[in-house]
Amino acid sequence: METPAPDPLFGITLHERYILGKQLRSGASGTVHVAHDLSADQTVTVTVLHPWLVHDHGAVHAFLERARTLEELRHPGLARILGHGRDDDHVYAVTEYLQGETLAHTLGGGGLRYPPHVALTIAAGVLAALDVAHGAGVVHGELDLDKVVVDGEGGVRVTGFPLLFDAEEDAGPETHTDVHAAGRLLYTLMTGVPVDPDAHSLRLSSAIPEMPSDLDMLVANATDPNPRYRPRDAGRYLTVVEQVLRSLSGPPADLAADDTRPIPVITDAPEEHRRDRGGPVPLWRRVPVLVGAGVLVLALFAAGWALVPDGRAELPDLVGASAEDAEERLAALGLELTVRFDEAYSDTVGPGAVADSTPSAGSTVERGAEVLLWVSAGPQFVEVPDVVGGTENEARDALRQAGFTGTEVVQEHSAEEPPGTVLSTEPEAGREGDREEPVVLHVSEGVIVPTLVGMAQADASAALAALGLTAEVVEEHHDTVIAGEVSGQAPEPGTILPEGGTVAVTVSTGPEPEPEPEETEEEASPSEDEGGRGGRGDHGNGGGRGGRGDSGNPCDAPEWNGDTVYDEGDRVRYQGREYEARWWIQGMPPGNDQWGVWEDKGSC
Repeated sequence: METPAPDPLFGITLHERYILGKQLRSGASGTVHVAHDLSADQTVTVTVLHPWLVHDHGAVHAFLERARTLEELRHPGLARILGHGRDDDHVYAVTEYLQGETLAHTLGGGGLRYPPHVALTIAAGVLAALDVAHGAGVVHGELDLDKVVVDGEGGVRVTGFPLLFDAEEDAGPETHTDVHAAGRLLYTLMTGVPVDPDAHSLRLSSAIPEMPSDLDMLVANATDPNPRYRPRDAGRYLTVVEQVLRSLSGPPADLAADDTRPIPVITDAPEEHRRDRGGPVPLWRRVPVLVGAGVLVLALFAAGWALVPDGRAELPDLVGASAEDAEERLAALGLELTVRFDEAYSDTVGPGAVADSTPSAGSTVERGAEVLLWVSAGPQFVEVPDVVGGTENEARDALRQAGFTGTEVVQEHSAEEPPGTVLSTEPEAGREGDREEPVVLHVSEGVIVPTLVGMAQADASAALAALGLTAEVVEEHHDTVIAGEVSGQAPEPGTILPEGGTVAVTVSTGPEPEPEPEETEEEASPSEDEGGRGGRGDHGNGGGRGGRGDSGNPCDAPEWNGDTVYDEGDRVRYQGREYEARWWIQGMPPGNDQWGVWEDKGSC
């Protein structure tokens, strides 16, 4: 039976603090992992930038800058960014791990919906959080049901802010993108019908004809295909949502106490959702509390769980369960257990699943006890892939995918192969290798290209020269790299070149210069009606109107002229001093006016 290759990031430790666990999802920002913070002793999530972007200076800068910006956001409805950094080739950001269920999990893909007052209360919580983000110039851009978490105390929290957007979205999304997403979310909450992110002009009445018209328009306006006709940002949409919520009969929903679970969609509802609704339960539970309790009790006994009433219980067999499922099953014991994770090799349990526990299954655990779950990293001995004939970088990638984290390189002379070619491996391809031991790569000798991005041009050229390589410098504008620094290189770091080889080095000349404003016809040629008012071209002969109040040098202002009309803010020189007009004036010299129209700005 073929063993799946484990996640190459599983089990690694970043900055001796964050132990990465199971991968949760992947996107433009990188891969997102559940992790354990050794310093704070808490569960967190860590987003790791894709390895092919690590040497893209622009992508790294954008990722870290976005993380810094998100760290500064403070609102109870936003998942907090706890930190960020770079550990060798791993660029990462750490986010708060949210307890609760996402709306996507709660609704279960269809067949359930929320009453209007509950749906509006949830939407208001989401928009209140986004309003803070929009006020700081931050747009979510990927808001959906799986990015909203509802906890057991009535809290609605937004998570999953992307740290890097797709390359084609140079400027990133705008606030009306989040408004559209909030409209789609509200539509699904009240109808139970999932919709595509590109859906527009959504109307609740198309799914539920009896839906009030104000609710219908609330969703239709937010999902208008023309962004100009949507509410401008989350704050504007929140105001409208709250107005509609107040207009509904009855008080707003108390998400922690009221019977605010999703209800079955009557039309075409699956039979399994048409059950007795039972007593009040929190918002995020889909099943009635009585039925849920009965199912839970049956499940516990079916699994052989012997619950005892004196604060102790028998530890269930969790082998093969995912880390999340194992945590939930331990939490269901009601003993407030402390759950920790560590990694272990296993020949029988697939990567990411629980391979064992300490104490072992069947042991009696008391309230508050610690349970250590050993999560499988796959087998310790795996087959070495065939990387002979490829480049060193290709070999490293293939070995990581196979589960090997350590690599040693030995350079050898080869008359047949170009520099940087893998000649052989230890162990040989096809043999089993110990993942605890490094794989030795025998590579045809040459010069290893160093990392140059971020270095000054002179330092980069000197570093290449010291290795016997030649720098071919190309200059281009860059929005984030300061002038004179290396913003890119080809080939990438780690590549082996023959001595005397050439490395293309891209050096930043700074951002593109702002285009100078074109001179207007009025500025270029003042009319005769203005009596020579025009101005900055005046050379102190008394014919100029005067400089504006933002002049950097007071002596740049023209001499006062009795025939010139001066407006508020115009500046002039008179008898060695500078004056600024407080309002429209003509013919009254500075220093002698009884009305105080001229403000003395000091000596020139």
